[in-house]
Amino acid sequence: MTKVDAAGDTWFRRSRWRVLARVACAGLVVLPAFAVLSVVFGNAWYHPLPHGPILLWAAIRYPLQLRRQGGLPLRLTRDFLELTLPSGGTVQVDWAGLTRAEVRGRISPTLIVDIADRDRTRPVLDRWGWGRVGVWNRARGRNSQEVHLSVVAVTPNVDRLRTELAHRVAGVAEESSPDPTT
Repeated sequence: MTKVDAAGDTWFRRSRWRVLARVACAGLVVLPAFAVLSVVFGNAWYHPLPHGPILLWAAIRYPLQLRRQGGLPLRLTRDFLELTLPSGGTVQVDWAGLTRAEVRGRISPTLIVDIADRDRTRPVLDRWGWGRVGVWNRARGRNSQEVHLSVVAVTPNVDRLRTELAHRVAGVAEESSPDPTT
């Protein structure tokens, strides 16, 4: 369900049903592969050990990992991008204060937000505060002003997020470019 405020704000949240559907689809791909491996190694195809506990652990861990991640729900307004902190608070970045805001990837889409100046956010977060927003395992290889946020299983959907980001970033670029007719 898309939540759009009267002011034109768009909310993006993680959908529990989409996460479960993603886990179920992964299971439909992985289970036959493990059954073939079991037969190759001389076990009955339906024998759950040794792969059963590993698959169960992965199926439980994935939704829990997504739940712990900060950044969602995400709100796009006319004036700013709002991310949610793991503590439940929010941080707002003006569109003019962003160097880049884009979604990369199809199978595991990631929102990349590159902040021009951390001191122009509301509230101002230090380097460690920004490190808590988004995906931790990618923090080592990124710029300290860059936030990577997994947008797997968001609602309304990733394509809508791409469209909204392109529309809002293009609007800021048009406002900041000088008018050639003057």
